[in-house]
Amino acid sequence: MTWESTDRYPAPVAHKYSRIDGVATFLHHRGPTTLPEVVPDRGQGERILCLHGAGGNGAVFDPLLDLLGERHEPLAFDQPGHGRSGSFDSLGSIDRMAAFTRALWEKLALRAPVLLGHSMGGAVALQLALDHPDEVRGLVLVGAGARFDDTEEGAEFVRKVSEGKARRRFEKEIYSPQTAPEIMQRGFLESLKTDPRALYGDMLAIGDCDLVSRLGDIVAPTLVVVGEDEVPRMREQAELLTASIPGAQRVDVPAAGHQIHLEQPAAVAAAIEDFLGGLS
Repeated sequence: MTWESTDRYPAPVAHKYSRIDGVATFLHHRGPTTLPEVVPDRGQGERILCLHGAGGNGAVFDPLLDLLGERHEPLAFDQPGHGRSGSFDSLGSIDRMAAFTRALWEKLALRAPVLLGHSMGGAVALQLALDHPDEVRGLVLVGAGARFDDTEEGAEFVRKVSEGKARRRFEKEIYSPQTAPEIMQRGFLESLKTDPRALYGDMLAIGDCDLVSRLGDIVAPTLVVVGEDEVPRMREQAELLTASIPGAQRVDVPAAGHQIHLEQPAAVAAAIEDFLGGLS
């Protein structure tokens, strides 16, 4: 059979599974579909590995993957118990999440990645940069922190949700007042893809996390991205990260709150592009 044009071929699929430490792990990528256990590598720009926040999944990075995928090789994944990955439970600690992420990038033979972490994912990125300083090309910390204060009340509420004693609630306060309702709806719908049991484990993990005293040991070039309408405790963390990580740069994005990668993906992508341009 002869094809008259490539338009008749199926469109590339931007997802696949890989088994990492026995867990079927859902990957989000850009570029043509490739062999099992192999992610696309078109040989362009930087390899960017995106790490989602508590109760999230890799799909929250879709707008950034589309934008960064024009010149780079971005990749996201769902942590165990999140989104479409296997298991019902969170790994339960930042150390274990970092070790799982490290196993993933070894399994996929990723060249030295730039780690892009949102919220809890930022703490995982920091842990990896401390554990493997020679293998992390750069850090992009988006709405992230090295310590998460006052998590007890939130964790207790999520525990009740996981036991059927309370209903999930929509957290409008984590968005900018200028964010369109459809963007907030998308964020909420993505959060529903993760079982409350996994979110509870995430809350315990971030409650136990404290990397503040080690920030001065970070050697990877670092970009801190924060929304101008970020919640106060996380704005304080952005200031701490910028002041404590040697040489860290900071970009404040207007009309964005804690879900900045969904609220203002073009502005976030532009800031990342500028940062990546300086790595060489």
